[in-house]
Amino acid sequence: MNPAKERKKGARGRPAHTQEQIEDVRAKIAASAMKLFQEEGYAGISMRRLAQESGCTVMTLYKYYARKIDVLRDLWGQVFAELFDELERTASRKQTAHERLQAIALGYVAFWLARRDRYFMVFMSSGVSQSDVSVFVQDDRVLSRFGLFRQTLAKVLGGQADEAELTLKSELLLCALNGIAHNLITISAYPWPDPKRLVQAAVAGVIKA
Repeated sequence: MNPAKERKKGARGRPAHTQEQIEDVRAKIAASAMKLFQEEGYAGISMRRLAQESGCTVMTLYKYYARKIDVLRDLWGQVFAELFDELERTASRKQTAHERLQAIALGYVAFWLARRDRYFMVFMSSGVSQSDVSVFVQDDRVLSRFGLFRQTLAKVLGGQADEAELTLKSELLLCALNGIAHNLITISAYPWPDPKRLVQAAVAGVIKA
């Protein structure tokens, strides 16, 4: 038997990665990207730099992410998963629907206030187009998590609002909470009222509107 032929026969490429190995590589890339985007900004980081910091080749990086925006969207998804996992745990500890709504509204704002670096990466990354964002916000996996607000508000209102009004109220609440977080983070020198009071007023206003 020819040894050279044997080596050639057995050298048909590396064995395929397991799902666990794939997830490990993606996690390593995402962790490097999170650090780079927070410290230096999304716009200033190239795929080559990201590959270097992740300890892989550019070719390997492109096997996992076709474009840099795909890496950022993946990070957005991780941040929102962390946020809503936390909100759902908070809600589960409350007895009434009204208490749950207050808790998740307060928790939503508190999450961003405690993680301002993530807030800037999610909402204020430079070099990101509206079309880049629209792909993410239309993702059913993301939208379904925001359904927590609508579902909880529906229980608070107890059938007093039709579907159109419920949609309006739940989206109004999210606009108010995002506005509170944005102003407290980006205009921190202004003497805003206590965040809890702002959120409680927003929730009360939406319920009574």
